[in-house]
Amino acid sequence: MNVVGCTARHWMIASFLIALQLSCSTKRVSAESLKPVPSKLVERVDFDWDHSGKPTHFALLSQAPDSTDSPDTLTIQHPGIKPFILMNKDGGWGRFAESSPVLKRRNMASTKRMFFIAAGPASDARVYLILVGEGSSCCVGSLTVLTPDKDGSPLTVFHESRHLLTDVRPLDDASGIQLIAKSSDSEAWAIKNAETYDPFRIYLLRDTSPAKYDLQLSKTYTRTHYCQWAGPDYNEKFGAIQVADGATNCKIMSREQFESYAAKHAARFPQN
Repeated sequence: MNVVGCTARHWMIASFLIALQLSCSTKRVSAESLKPVPSKLVERVDFDWDHSGKPTHFALLSQAPDSTDSPDTLTIQHPGIKPFILMNKDGGWGRFAESSPVLKRRNMASTKRMFFIAAGPASDARVYLILVGEGSSCCVGSLTVLTPDKDGSPLTVFHESRHLLTDVRPLDDASGIQLIAKSSDSEAWAIKNAETYDPFRIYLLRDTSPAKYDLQLSKTYTRTHYCQWAGPDYNEKFGAIQVADGATNCKIMSREQFESYAAKHAARFPQN
């Protein structure tokens, strides 16, 4: 696939549309609000994600003119279709190099923040664009997935304001992709080897349909790679306790159960 720089005209159009969108969202319109909102291009790429032979233009823009580290607006321009503008209300989009070196190596394009993956090896395989949000001191960032519609226009098939991506893989039958993630970042308990229960959540994305959570795959993956199963959601009432090396030796306990267990095996659980 061809990855080249975009023309300046596309970015001028995108910046104008973003400024117009922001000015129209306020109830009071002043002369100051009508001024173009300064934005800085953080990353751009041309990518033929719908196999039309006409590259779509992607750009990540920052509304902070002095910053190149926190892009918060994505513009997508497919030939013959009006620009698609997606603003990340949950913060800026992060770098995949920091999120996952494995994902960085699988990226179909040479970009730091836009991750493209195809569902299968065929030349007409569906391509998905994945964006991870920058986290904060308290919370993990967002996770967003887009794919082209029949006419090349972008469709959002997955979005969560707080979702920690672990891995993404094409399905074995090449019908879509599999998102492996957690809904939060586990909180460490006062004693080492113990953290708040935070199971893996697996979503399946096929064609242009919205992502579907798969309970059985989530349960199996959690037991294999993390700990015992105690339900599909993050739960502060339970801890994942690593009593020995390996996920199969991880136990789920309430705080009361853990305090009793830790008292009997104090050597295994030094204080943080």
